[in-house]
Amino acid sequence: TAVAEALPGPCLKVAVSTGVVELSPRRVVYATGVRETPRSARLISGVRAAGILNTGALQSMVYLKNRRPFRRPVIIGSELVAFSAIMTSRHAGIRPVAMIEAAPKVTARFPMALYPRLTGVDLMTGTKLHEILGDRSVTGVIVEGADGARREIACDGVVLSGQFTPESTLARLGHLEIDPATGGPVVDQWGRCSDPDYFAAGNLLRPVETAGWSWAEGRRAGAWVAKDLAGNLPRPDARLHITAADPRLKYVMPQAIALPDAEGGMKDLQLRVTTPVKGTLEAVNGHGVVWRKRIHGHPERRLLVPIAQIAASGADGPIEFAVRENAP
Repeated sequence: TAVAEALPGPCLKVAVSTGVVELSPRRVVYATGVRETPRSARLISGVRAAGILNTGALQSMVYLKNRRPFRRPVIIGSELVAFSAIMTSRHAGIRPVAMIEAAPKVTARFPMALYPRLTGVDLMTGTKLHEILGDRSVTGVIVEGADGARREIACDGVVLSGQFTPESTLARLGHLEIDPATGGPVVDQWGRCSDPDYFAAGNLLRPVETAGWSWAEGRRAGAWVAKDLAGNLPRPDARLHITAADPRLKYVMPQAIALPDAEGGMKDLQLRVTTPVKGTLEAVNGHGVVWRKRIHGHPERRLLVPIAQIAASGADGPIEFAVRENAP
């Protein structure tokens, strides 16, 4: 069973064994999660050899199929999921050769940076994957350091970890507005999409949060749908639109605040940065700065801005977030 199309109404066209049926629910909740970016989207050159997997595929092969796809892989990336790839590998008797991170520092929080060396894995930061070598199977990779120097590492597999993107295919093919920054649907603080009969929850909203965080969001989304069915949510007509205008800001979510704000919705706007940033985060509209706060942000670390403070600022037009490094 799979949803083939989602339409206003709401109406869902569902593919079943006997054909296609239509469902007419009162509300629809999207909770399709995220997926790791595949090799094709990462623009990695080299052969299409066996032994190139993402973390999810590795975990499926090890834990569900009891298979060992390689013995000495390299792991690309240093988000939290990359360390899970090391743990999965060790469970299967696989010994990763290296963890390769393009950024100068490990993305995951300290002390995770200690884990590779404690398990005998060479941690290489400031290094990017240039090419995958091999024919039928992987025989090695070529990596490039920050100084442009290249070197070959012998290995028999490559794990492409992280760089998550929301699994928003159904929403994209339908009528909902998609935020190009998050890759997920545009929502307000109640998780309502551009069509208010549709809600979204969990990591579909943005890449990426922990399982516990997403679980809590899912529980709250259920309560918001119940309130909406009872007629107890603010109408979606008056919305304060929020964007992240600064290229150092990866995204902001939710992308709208339904006015007037009321208790019970998301408490915070969630932002991420694309690069280490130290300065003042500002919310600006056509009349000037409506909110500011000193920040010291790092990629894939959440920044939270209280929605109540933005809603109470009196802003009556679109709000843009930006970072000023030398703001007072």
